[in-house]
Amino acid sequence: MPLPHLSIWHELLRPDHAPLVAAASSIDPHDAASIDRLRKGRSPEMVRAALMLTDARRNAAAKWPSETAGRLIADPQGVEMATSALAAAHKARRFVEVLGEGALVLDLCCGIGGDAMGLTAAGLKVLAIDKDDARSWMCAQNAGAGCTRRACDVLDASLPDGPFHLDPSRRTESDTGEVRRLFQIDDHWPGPSIWRTLIERHRDGAIKLGPGLDIEAVRRVLPPGVEHEIEIISERGRLTQAVLWVGRLARHARGARTATLLHNHNPPTSLRAEAGGCGEPPGGPLRRYLIEADASIERAGLLLAAAHQTTMTTLAPGLGLLTGEAPAPGPLFSNFAVVATMPWIEKNARAWLKDHDSGIVEIKTRGRAIDPDHLQTSLRGPGSTRYTLFILRIGRSLDAIITLRVNQTA
Repeated sequence: MPLPHLSIWHELLRPDHAPLVAAASSIDPHDAASIDRLRKGRSPEMVRAALMLTDARRNAAAKWPSETAGRLIADPQGVEMATSALAAAHKARRFVEVLGEGALVLDLCCGIGGDAMGLTAAGLKVLAIDKDDARSWMCAQNAGAGCTRRACDVLDASLPDGPFHLDPSRRTESDTGEVRRLFQIDDHWPGPSIWRTLIERHRDGAIKLGPGLDIEAVRRVLPPGVEHEIEIISERGRLTQAVLWVGRLARHARGARTATLLHNHNPPTSLRAEAGGCGEPPGGPLRRYLIEADASIERAGLLLAAAHQTTMTTLAPGLGLLTGEAPAPGPLFSNFAVVATMPWIEKNARAWLKDHDSGIVEIKTRGRAIDPDHLQTSLRGPGSTRYTLFILRIGRSLDAIITLRVNQTA
């Protein structure tokens, strides 16, 4: 659904329309009768914009502190596509470390300004560029002092040279208004051919991508010889984005991969390796601990690098699980002490758990070997011990590994 015209947003933010915004925030946005009452005596476009604004602010609480979310100028789709405060601050730190405070960054396809807010907060100047006039205006309003804007194409010849951040669209909207995610590299807009042009022109930059993209496909579209690094970011254990760093902003060896876990109020935790250090470690038998790496490590293909830090091996190819005689250190790993193993037969596992004071049973699996939601309920016992049950296909057999969680991922 197209955004209301910029003039509507300007008018909505006038003090005399504060009662409309307050009323829109107090109703159920899915209640047709409440919306009809809100529309009485008001412009339909103004009401639509007010509902968009208040819905966006509600959704923004998942990505920004409440005081930021409450003053954001945005639409719901803009909020959904925007970088969170946590990830934006992380990326902005690298821009400052490499470029220095006060440097100008071109924020291309800036949207509502998730990344621009992080960049200006870090002391950088931002030129926000978006083809949508309303979105570039939103970005400048949200990023505040230090951010100017232009409504133009990212390849506009009048744009200054200098480092850039690009956030290509990874979604498309059908005629019925249904929004779906895009996963193929050529489905992005702007697409790879424009990435190459931007890299050749600006040299230093970052391109925000979906974490599920084929890393090798990304590398193949780069100009020959360009310094680059691919960082996979997870926030509190959930994958949120990949960043292609190029030029001086690729701080590590050419072709390096980095897995980064971001957690509130804590410094980021990262693991990185050159391209040659990617892959899976050698396999081996189950040992005293079963170890689950953060999703960013598995997605970046850094299980081998993780294993090199300790004496871990992989449990079986493709499972993404490690095993060792000692817990793996740091928040990038969750450790589980193995207490029992058996072929997976539900009644046998239930009997063992009942005999060993089981309470809540956390179910983990790989490759949809079983339905974890059903088992989570059916295996729960009256006891006080919380077990984690891994049900894994190792070779041709389906095995149950009963464990106790040793540490929680931050």
